[in-house]
Amino acid sequence: MSNNSIQSIRKRLLVNTSQKRAYEVFTQKINSWWPRTHHIGKTPVKEFLLEPRVNGRWYSTHEDGSECDIGKVLLWEPPNRLILAWQINGEFQYVSSLITEIEIKFIPDGPAKTIVEFEHRDLERLGGGGKTAESMDGGWGMVLELYAKEAAR
Repeated sequence: MSNNSIQSIRKRLLVNTSQKRAYEVFTQKINSWWPRTHHIGKTPVKEFLLEPRVNGRWYSTHEDGSECDIGKVLLWEPPNRLILAWQINGEFQYVSSLITEIEIKFIPDGPAKTIVEFEHRDLERLGGGGKTAESMDGGWGMVLELYAKEAAR
């Protein structure tokens, strides 16, 4: 590990739903749980979207008709695993050449419970140093809590 590396953000949560539903809510129903306050657009969010395929876009649409890219799908393995490219830098601007990876594993724990393991890695690429990662750690905690509540409905 080099001196410049920043520790990955890791979260593990138990979601009260099946593995299949946990995956579907995370991917196909992202608009139902992603917080409206967390976007990079210039006007309020209309919808958050994640295209269900490798190289699919992860983006938001806004009230002024604009779209803002967040990243793209790097690995699509329903209902087990998903890897997304987060392409937003430490100043919360989209950069097409930037890729930090978010890996989410959906591990069944019986028929109606799923362990979700989340890792956001390569954070040193964001710029902004440890402060950025520290801020994102709390943000991801809040976002994943919203996801878990929606998946359990």
